[in-house]
Amino acid sequence: MQDRAALLIAVETFFEAAPPVPYAAADAAELLRALPAAGYDADRCVLVAGHRTTKAGIESHLARLGKLIGKPESLLVLVVGRAFSHKSRGYLACADTLPADLPGTSIPVADLVAALHKTRCPEVTLLLDLDPLAVTGELAPGGLDEHELRKLFDDSPACVALLAAAPGERSYESAALRHGIWRSHLLEAFTGKTRSGVGRDGTLSAAGLHAFLLDAVPRTLRRAYETPQEQTPLLFGEAHGGNAVADLAALLGPGGDLLDPGRMKRVVFRSESPGKVKELAGFRKSHSLPDRANDWARKYVNRVAQPDIKADLDQTFDAVRETFGYKRKDLDASAERDGLGFLRTPDFEYTVTVEVNPDDPTEVVWRREISRVADPAFVRSERFADVFGGRFDRLVFEFAVPVDIAAFVDRIEDAPPEGVKVHIASGSDAAEVRLAGFAGRVTVSRTTVTIEGRPGAGSLLDQFLAFLRTFQGVGEPKALPAG
Repeated sequence: MQDRAALLIAVETFFEAAPPVPYAAADAAELLRALPAAGYDADRCVLVAGHRTTKAGIESHLARLGKLIGKPESLLVLVVGRAFSHKSRGYLACADTLPADLPGTSIPVADLVAALHKTRCPEVTLLLDLDPLAVTGELAPGGLDEHELRKLFDDSPACVALLAAAPGERSYESAALRHGIWRSHLLEAFTGKTRSGVGRDGTLSAAGLHAFLLDAVPRTLRRAYETPQEQTPLLFGEAHGGNAVADLAALLGPGGDLLDPGRMKRVVFRSESPGKVKELAGFRKSHSLPDRANDWARKYVNRVAQPDIKADLDQTFDAVRETFGYKRKDLDASAERDGLGFLRTPDFEYTVTVEVNPDDPTEVVWRREISRVADPAFVRSERFADVFGGRFDRLVFEFAVPVDIAAFVDRIEDAPPEGVKVHIASGSDAAEVRLAGFAGRVTVSRTTVTIEGRPGAGSLLDQFLAFLRTFQGVGEPKALPAG
């Protein structure tokens, strides 16, 4: 674990200069409480809020920063409040900033950065959530100066900066979340509630954190406000984007690195349900039911099922758009291909197909799938459950390389993991695995593992993680001999 320290500054209320910044102090305090579990030394995490946020109070903490934090390997600094620019210089407004003398009673951003450099910390990450201070005259009301920021951080030997919003944009809050929107996702990242941006070793970098915020903030903003709003998180000082901001291995738990984005892309949630050909919307009484599952029957079922597929897709489209707050341009939907409909979103892909039942040509099999999910936390979210509920009853994972089933079974029988039983029929190319505490079924073939159990994607995902922890390396390059 790295030696980490933090300075959190939350200027929520102002004597004269501006209205309060909603949830600023509470969000900073919540982050302070979360930092120790993310690899920070609690004794070297400092919160500056309330009456300490005057110009003198903040400057005092910056001047004494070296004494307060010692010599850590990594320093995280969060500043929440308001800002403005004057003569191409950015300033942080303090609680006692005076409207009649804004530059003289505020703190230059350059002075803040200089104070951080004086600590000689090898890695410094600065998080700035600063709403523009509404001012008039020669003072620019557009918040910080972007040109100055680029120069400050491009020239910095150690510092990277993440901004909650582009200069001039507002950083929005959500009454429903009771957080600033950018800060709510910041807390989500530091408490291990998302794997987005996290490396296989559990380390969250500044660039990884920014990528997560850049994706998450606009989506939450669309859900929180009926009218379109713009808030664009930015990163300055890309050369130091690799700065580590958190160690989340402990929070993610044993095997928490098992579902990296590459593996998650190979996970498919699936459900199958029967139906009758004559119940399809395109079926007419004058039609003859198929008597065999041949090519004609498949084409016929595809044609008469098309209205049902479109209806399913339309219903899912509306539910997904309303629940996840996607814009129309975020979604790509089509039901034009025979027997197939799909809906692509920024977070997953949904497909629905109808096929003739080979065992009874007068029946059909409906198959619905969710695939291309980047983040396990998304599958466990309340929003996902609201849309899809317990619709899916199996998880299918495609191995990166084929598995030699005989070698897999021998591996278990030679050194049986606790609570694991395996069954394979003579000459079979698949094995059934029983895991203690799991009433469902796990089937391992040469190319996939299939988890069947209690309906619900979150539950299936947990069982899949249990499988991966028990059989680490299965289906990965250089794991078991390929068949």
